[in-house]
Amino acid sequence: MDTIRQTIKDIFTANNIDISNIDENKSLIESGIIDSMTYVNILLEIEDSLNIEIDFENIDLASIVSIKGLCDYINSL
Repeated sequence: MDTIRQTIKDIFTANNIDISNIDENKSLIESGIIDSMTYVNILLEIEDSLNIEIDFENIDLASIVSIKGLCDYINSL
């Protein structure tokens, strides 16, 4: 799980998005950290980096808009 979390943080950092002081349970979109299009692009980068596939058709996107939710989802794959 720590590897997943670090990879996610590295991807945000590479996109000039500072999430170091963010509550991992807060929505990144509702907090104004990123917009929805940026988030989709980040998710695609995460897929590539972790060699996973996020099932966008069958997932409630609201469940993965926080760092914790995203880590939990990826860990479940």
